Amino acid sequence: MIRELVQSGYKLSGTRDARLTRGLVWSAIEGLFAAAPYPLLYLLLRDAFTGQLQGPRIAWLAAGMALCVVLRIVAGSRGMPLVFTGAYALMGEARLRIADHLRRLPMGWFTRQRGGDLAARLTSDLELVENLWSHFLGVFVAGVAMPSGLLVFLAWLDWRLALVVAATVPVAVLALMIAQWKAGAAGVRVMEASATANAELQDYLQGIATIRSSGRFGQAWARLQSALDEQHRAVIEVESRPAPWVAAYGFVLETGFVLLAVAGVWLSAQGRLPVASLVAFLVLAAPLYRQLFDLGLSVLLLRFGRRALARIEQLLEVDALAEPTSALSPAGQDIELRNVHFSYDGESGPALQGISTVLPARRLTAVVGPSGSGKSTLVHLIARLWEVDEGAILLGGTDLREIGTDALHGQVAMVFQDVVLFSGSVLDNLRIGRIDASREQVQEAARRAQAHEFIMALPQGYDTLLDEGGASLSGGERQRISIARALLKDAPVLLLDEATASVDPTAEVQIRRAMSELATGRTVVVIAHRLQSVRHADHIVVLEQGRLVEQGRHESLCMAGGTYARLWAAQQAG
Repeated sequence: MIRELVQSGYKLSGTRDARLTRGLVWSAIEGLFAAAPYPLLYLLLRDAFTGQLQGPRIAWLAAGMALCVVLRIVAGSRGMPLVFTGAYALMGEARLRIADHLRRLPMGWFTRQRGGDLAARLTSDLELVENLWSHFLGVFVAGVAMPSGLLVFLAWLDWRLALVVAATVPVAVLALMIAQWKAGAAGVRVMEASATANAELQDYLQGIATIRSSGRFGQAWARLQSALDEQHRAVIEVESRPAPWVAAYGFVLETGFVLLAVAGVWLSAQGRLPVASLVAFLVLAAPLYRQLFDLGLSVLLLRFGRRALARIEQLLEVDALAEPTSALSPAGQDIELRNVHFSYDGESGPALQGISTVLPARRLTAVVGPSGSGKSTLVHLIARLWEVDEGAILLGGTDLREIGTDALHGQVAMVFQDVVLFSGSVLDNLRIGRIDASREQVQEAARRAQAHEFIMALPQGYDTLLDEGGASLSGGERQRISIARALLKDAPVLLLDEATASVDPTAEVQIRRAMSELATGRTVVVIAHRLQSVRHADHIVVLEQGRLVEQGRHESLCMAGGTYARLWAAQQAG
């Protein structure tokens, strides 16, 4: 079980750390020094019973026991820092590895996950594994070394009584294994209940404004309370189900001590065991049994650690987007879609069916259509946030799958309606796509995005720390920061969701100016909801029910009298 924990941890981090190995060796030495005073104590007791106790010998034995304590402290002070630093380094690598793996997953996978469950795996589950590595492994190794050393000494002292001691251990371990098994199923329930509770709590907090405004506080509270009650029941079960077997484990160990005393007295009564050896045996066996009991209780922690490890490993087993063995570079900026098909998991019908078209380089292409026609899906596929089910998308004549994720994202900048801002300063958020940009380059991009003035009006200007999600900024301000990020990245391909759909007229004017600056000299694909805003586009792609029904320029599409003309007439009438 411990070996499984160690191997899983190495697998999780993808590396090894020599500090951890050295720390565990020192922990084993610490455990042996913890056992070393007891043989000296035996010598002291034997001399006392035989009347050979003398001052110098007492001093030497006392000095020897004190030295053992000092050496134990030295070994512990050397071992535990190595265990901690090695374990934390490995778990740090594991976090980075998991984060990098998640970055490469198709976005469709995230839509199928509950935010609370994913957050639980990345926080509480990983923290539990980290605590087991940093706080459990060293203690466990020392805890095994100490009774092992004592048992070897007791076997040398009297093999018959040592055999009595050893005989009860397998029975106690059997009871401990049953306790682990009993806790196993309950542990799964705890993990699932905790994930559900986290998800419900997250939904409740994020939707608190909607819950209050819609008058559904009672129902939302009832859902949250139900999830928390289930978590409470699961935690009680995981503690109570193995409890009788944990008690049985302790009972067997205590019974072993009683059997040891009975066997020792019987041997002593027959004259086959000196009284001094019997007393020494009982004195030395007491810490052995106590250590075994504490060790068994600590091993029970693994019932959660193994489940947590399995849940984290499941993240690494999710197939990432395929990467080429040898990445190719695009030869241009035109985007070609060849018979593209795509369906969302669990949906009854396809989101896109047989889309074939060319989006010209350094031109503005608008993607329009009724709600649910597949506009956002198409743009997300161009950014390779999802993988096409059939067909291919090419950038500059090269299949996106042959370019590679990192290289492709270096070619593409995205500005959507839902702007994501991270904790940190305005400057940090602007540098997301280009971390090596100087302050002057950042400010120039902000000026071109019509964002410099409002940023300078903030309390600390570009160094102002933003609230979570940029809540202290208006929608238009967040959009202009997003556009400034894209300008700073300076990618040749730009993907836009119409960013002015939900802002006031003043912000709309500023955002349109910023977007015009951003679009200069780039291949631009914009999802258009207001047809008036893209009537001068170089190319318009019209989608309906996942199919490409029309394409061309505004004038020719209006004359054709199809879907675009119908949408245009409806918006003009509105």
